[in-house]
Amino acid sequence: MGGNDLVAALHQLLLAELATPGDWWDAAARRALMEEARAAVGCRRCADGLRHDSVSMLPVAAIEVVHGVVNESGRLSRSWASRQIDELGDARYAEVVGVTATIVAIDVAARAVGDLPPVLAAPIDGAPAGLRPGDIGPVGAWIPMTEEKLLANVTRALSLVPRTNATWRTLVTESYSRGPQMLELTWQRALTRPQTELIAAQISRLQECFY
Repeated sequence: MGGNDLVAALHQLLLAELATPGDWWDAAARRALMEEARAAVGCRRCADGLRHDSVSMLPVAAIEVVHGVVNESGRLSRSWASRQIDELGDARYAEVVGVTATIVAIDVAARAVGDLPPVLAAPIDGAPAGLRPGDIGPVGAWIPMTEEKLLANVTRALSLVPRTNATWRTLVTESYSRGPQMLELTWQRALTRPQTELIAAQISRLQECFY
């Protein structure tokens, strides 16, 4: 199996995970979030500050978060986040961010090699977990996160929604950090560690990444 095949297989696995009930949104809603994320690409209303066109019956605040993450990630503010959190709740807000970030990364990877975005899996019936982790607290971020300070903030960001975070962390680990390898200065891969970090830094700069 070639490299592209391995990546495609991973992405199909993650899409299957996103087709199951999440932390606070059921599978049908998570499917709708992914459809909104795809529809948001190139939305002209984002730049004009107008109400977005919607392809689902999701709450207005959820649609705003999806479009914000897809098109305006470098210009979002704490006040903007607070308004959406007031409407959705902090955990539902976090899950929207996590699902959106995951599907955007998968779709961008597909386009980068000339493939069409992968087909979304059919949603599976069931109730979301509805569980709030016990080690979550206010740590100065926009939303509560785990108080485990040994973890990097970018790793802690979605700790409020462990199911969604597990899917996101699998994508990050397999596509970039490879878990413990993150602490190694030399990688035995097609790209060296400096080459990988140069690409990551350039993409982060272009996307105006907070971290």
